[in-house]
This record gives sequence, C-alpha cells and structure tokens, in this order.
Amino acid sequence: MISQLLKLGALVALGRFLKPRLTGLLWVAAAWVALWFAHGEFVSYVQLSGDTRYVLHASLLKTLLYALSIGTYVLLVERRLWPRPVRIPAATKPTTKPPESSKPVPLPQPSAGDDGFDFLRDKQTLKK
Repeated sequence: MISQLLKLGALVALGRFLKPRLTGLLWVAAAWVALWFAHGEFVSYVQLSGDTRYVLHASLLKTLLYALSIGTYVLLVERRLWPRPVRIPAATKPTTKPPESSKPVPLPQPSAGDDGFDFLRDKQTLKK
C-alpha cells in the first residue's frame, strides 16, 4: 500500500516537472532523431564510396548540433522557468523628518544568568 502511494507520488511529481518542459523536450528529441538519421545516412555513404575525407568534420558537426540543440532548449524553455529576481525600487528620501522623540530603544544587555528571554519578561504589554 505504501509502495503504491510512493509510486503514485513519484509519478505526480514527475508529471508536474515535465508538464512545462514537454514540448521543448519533444522538439529536442525530434532534432536528435533527425541528426542521428542524417549522420547514419552519411556514414552509409562513406562506407559505400570509401571517401573518408569528411568523416571527422561530420562527427564534429553532429556533436556541435547536439550541443546547440541543448543550448537552444535551455534558452527557450528552461530559462522561462527560472525564478525571476525580485526588483526592489530605489529608496527615496523621506519628505518629512522623523520626530526627535522616536529614538530607538536600546535592548538590555544580557546578564551572566540570562536565558535569552529577559527582554520578553520586561515588556510593558505583558505587565498589563
């Protein structure tokens, strides 16, 4: 029973992870299949003709196109899903000065036997 619930939870999590990425991943898979097929056809041609001058260039081009497809996927799909930085507006100077009487109240210094909660015990709202 617990095993089935864990499997269901894993499938739900995987589905939620893949849902925004599915179309991009399908495009990358289609591009890879097309590259694999084209390179296979070229290798078949080289085997039949015996002309091996461009085999290295074809392999490097294939690897470059694989990497380019991954880079394009990251730029177009994954980058959209990255968290956006929060933009905080620039601080502006206040038009009025704060009143002089609102000086910050210094916190009491902890004593040697302080447990760290003495500042709460001496609050005025707790004494009422």
